[in-house]
Amino acid sequence: MSTSSNELKAYRSTIVVLLLIFLYAYIRFTTDSEVKSSVEVIKGTSPNEQTDCKTTVCQQQSTKLEAARKLEVAHEKERVVRAFVAELQEATRLAAGGEDENAWYHKARWNRENPCLSRTEMPQMYARRKFVRDLDPNPQWKAVLKEYAKLHRTCMHRIGDPTAYYLNRNTSINCKFAVIDTGKVGLGNRLLVFASVFAYSLLTKRVVLVAQSGTEVLESSWLCEPFEGSSWGHFDPARKATPFHGENQYWNRSGSFLNRIDEAHRLGNSSAALSLVEDYAVANDQQPDSRFFCDTEQEYYKNVTWVYFNSCFNFLPKFFTVPSFRPILDVLFPDRMVLTRILRDVMRPADPAWIRVKNINRGYLEHTNRHLGVHVRYDYRIGDYNSLHETIAARVLQCAIANNILPPVQESTSDNKSAPAPPLGRDPWDISVFVASLYEGVKSNLTETFLRHPTATGDSVQVVQFSHEGNQKFGDDVYQEALAEVLTLSLSDFLFVTPLSTFSGIAQAYGGLVPWFIDFRPNITESGPCTRAQTVDVCFQVPFDYNIKCPYDPERHDKVISDVYPEIQQCLDVDTKGLQVITENDLSMVQA
Repeated sequence: MSTSSNELKAYRSTIVVLLLIFLYAYIRFTTDSEVKSSVEVIKGTSPNEQTDCKTTVCQQQSTKLEAARKLEVAHEKERVVRAFVAELQEATRLAAGGEDENAWYHKARWNRENPCLSRTEMPQMYARRKFVRDLDPNPQWKAVLKEYAKLHRTCMHRIGDPTAYYLNRNTSINCKFAVIDTGKVGLGNRLLVFASVFAYSLLTKRVVLVAQSGTEVLESSWLCEPFEGSSWGHFDPARKATPFHGENQYWNRSGSFLNRIDEAHRLGNSSAALSLVEDYAVANDQQPDSRFFCDTEQEYYKNVTWVYFNSCFNFLPKFFTVPSFRPILDVLFPDRMVLTRILRDVMRPADPAWIRVKNINRGYLEHTNRHLGVHVRYDYRIGDYNSLHETIAARVLQCAIANNILPPVQESTSDNKSAPAPPLGRDPWDISVFVASLYEGVKSNLTETFLRHPTATGDSVQVVQFSHEGNQKFGDDVYQEALAEVLTLSLSDFLFVTPLSTFSGIAQAYGGLVPWFIDFRPNITESGPCTRAQTVDVCFQVPFDYNIKCPYDPERHDKVISDVYPEIQQCLDVDTKGLQVITENDLSMVQA
């Protein structure tokens, strides 16, 4: 009896255990199914619900998942910026050699000796535009610029005379350099090269310097010193090492350097291979080689103390094709407005140019409700002007009216007079047009149109132009005047530009504006008098290649750049052949 009782108890215990196991399995199966169903609903893949999440619980779960995703992205961005800032700080520490900058750097004195009204006033001017949003604050970009300025002043303090340091082939200080040499080119080309080389210098922690002589335009007369406590000008004033005109004792050609990279690659990790690519100075002529924009080649460039750029091209867009550059570029410039940021925060106008901008604005534009900027450039000067100016002037007016920027006009009659000009000093003009051109054709046509004919809306229109030299000139005063006109154009609500013009491009980039290209082609039956640009960015005209040329990166080599990077596209046909970065949005708020 006792044995049977024990067997019965054991049997009952077994049954209970089996029931508990079954119940546990059932609960797990049910819970997993519910969770899976909820996730599927959130993702829109549930068999019973292929649409968006409907229930409150589901929506809350979706919101939490999205918030978690955004938080993860934000943390990754912070990590990238912190790492980049740490690299700049380490470069500065190595350059300082243990010296404390408090012993030699006096911030207040430097600011007194290097006044720059536009540092504080220019952002306010852009913020006051009525039809254009201001740039979003970007504290990460400001923090990076601050650290770069510290690296720049530390290196410049430590090396003393940069020309002597270079000519002596000195490497005693842990600093590397990038030299800009534009030669005799116009303002637009000059600023675009400055921006491109600065971007490269920042990305690679190099000190950027400008080569110039006493007979050239001094940047300090029309641009503020960009890096607090330092100076980037006056490298090689006697022109001993610049400009670069081929292989010489000072510079090695970039092509020769690439050949040595190939040889080092074949030799592998050896002392002989390393000696091939430990170069002191490498020169890039006209524009960097296609292979300059490759990770492997950039890794070898880290061994080069001085990199020289003799150029007049905007090659900044191609930095977006360098994989190692992309993380920090994407974080600092999520809207890809890199050129606008660099121009406004590094290429600030010196006081003489800035005061001109303020005077123009105060005297003619400040009280205008709407502001249109127009830049017209004729490639072959007087010949093109004589044959095209009537056509181009008509297209400017047609474009402005078609896009509701300027009002249509009516035929004047004895009962229908043109709207009178506002009394000076009292009521504002409704619309102002600022024209920048070497010739007066557009200004004359617009002035005559709005003086002789009343507008259909009753709006008053004033047209302003301050210079018309007829020929492009060079010199300090000319550059100050040109920069003032560029900035005045950039302060517009709407902008019309000339194809193939870097002057136009700089205006649109400073302003953060997607402009309209006035069409200079003879047949515009289909396209109309103008075409809206696709981006704020300026075209990198005639790059060497539209394909990636990175032989040590087989996954990308020889592929079309725009296929691999859709954010980099060929420039519009109405403009010119080239590549440009597609910014995510311009700053325009509403159409007129």
